[in-house]
Amino acid sequence: MIHVSLVPRSCDRCYTSKERCIWAPGSLTCERCARVGHACRSKRPIKRVGRPPGGYLSSSMKRTRLGTQKSDMSAKRNKNTATTVTTTTTTTTTLAPAMVEGSIGQTLLSTIEGLGQPELDLLNRTIHQDDFTEQFVIGPSFYHGHRQKLVFHLLSSRRIVLDAYLAFALSCGDQAQVNTSYKKAASALFTLRSIQIKDHLDITSCLMLGWQLLHFVFQLGGREILQVCSQTLSLLKPHYAAGKHFETSHLSFLTSIILTETAECLMMTKLPTLKLHHAEASSHIDGCVGLCTGLLLHLYDLAAINVDMQNRSRQGQCKTKGLPDLPTKLEDVRLKIRDWKPQLQTKIFAKFTALEVAHMLCQHQIMQTAALLIIHRLQHRFGKEDGTASALAATILSQIDLTVHVTGKSPLCVDLPLIVACLEVEDDSAREQRLRSLSAIGRHSAVFCDRIKSMVMQVWTARRQGRIVFWHDIGHLLSRFS
Repeated sequence: MIHVSLVPRSCDRCYTSKERCIWAPGSLTCERCARVGHACRSKRPIKRVGRPPGGYLSSSMKRTRLGTQKSDMSAKRNKNTATTVTTTTTTTTTLAPAMVEGSIGQTLLSTIEGLGQPELDLLNRTIHQDDFTEQFVIGPSFYHGHRQKLVFHLLSSRRIVLDAYLAFALSCGDQAQVNTSYKKAASALFTLRSIQIKDHLDITSCLMLGWQLLHFVFQLGGREILQVCSQTLSLLKPHYAAGKHFETSHLSFLTSIILTETAECLMMTKLPTLKLHHAEASSHIDGCVGLCTGLLLHLYDLAAINVDMQNRSRQGQCKTKGLPDLPTKLEDVRLKIRDWKPQLQTKIFAKFTALEVAHMLCQHQIMQTAALLIIHRLQHRFGKEDGTASALAATILSQIDLTVHVTGKSPLCVDLPLIVACLEVEDDSAREQRLRSLSAIGRHSAVFCDRIKSMVMQVWTARRQGRIVFWHDIGHLLSRFS
């Protein structure tokens, strides 16, 4: 007999509305909440008959261990017959992301079999310690939700995501652990290339797999950033259609990958994989990009025009067959970006700390200014109309300086604006100092910082050689970095 605790129950919204709550197999949200874009939660007390149950932690751990044991027994039986990576989850636990409290999640990690204590310690460190969490979300208000998703997918989709989690965790350890991290990353990359997505849980598990691999690359690599982003988003794209958007609770992981890929594509003159359309994008306050979720759509359009202008330049025609009037398209995007404003909610100042709000406002202002500076350099080559470009670059750098002075740390996701601004800074030592001190990723990864420093230097070398460089020419100059 199925225990009452394992039977899916109506979410709070359907229960209150007295609507039928229908759950697809493996889904984390009911069909009604998914259709209307609501967060699907079941937080009301469970009413049970008979003897009162034991503590929540005890029952959760029992279900997790039971599911893990069953899964491991099944895996042993099928060990010699498996030929492809499937997305069958490794536990039958009914834990939902919102149910995984931080302290509970930390205890549950110890139930994962096959890991030594050093690996468990690193996983706990990268998931639960604030000094790691602050690398990925704007501030403490987002820590809890971020950790819930990490723990949930590690428990529910272990065979899909574990190697990627370990690859990043080990990359933050000593040299021996770093060496081992490459093996885990290779295994995780094979999983990413072989994964078969069948349901909603597979979608979010694939998202977490790619997200962890991306941060491994940030830590130790650099050249594979675009490959990991594009591979992940290519897998998700067929499932990212109208009416099938990702639930808002996972949006920050998606925006992180989309922004990273879009930034790389703008530098490398390539077309991004996925254009973000989300019902709540314009008003969503994101743990990664803050108030800038709605701006990602315009950045995609800007990247597409960048590619078209490169194609036109190579063909040496003012207007190329099949390409619209690009100056008109560019001006249209410029006006949209110039006039774009996030839908600020009055509750933002009550819900978030003053430092978090300062970081969000900085992100918004410098991301918008960086996009306008890119457009300026698509219209005017480097070395021409430098007054306007210098003013835009100074605005970006001074805004980051002010935010660092007020909050004590660099805002997240400012690396694209930082690179765009430093391309206008002629002094090599001043440029290097800013790249090394203001890059949020660079503070944790010297490899990443050296990469962006070399990219900027490559453009400046071409400028000093007297080459004519528009923004759409940068991709050719930086081809060795991709």
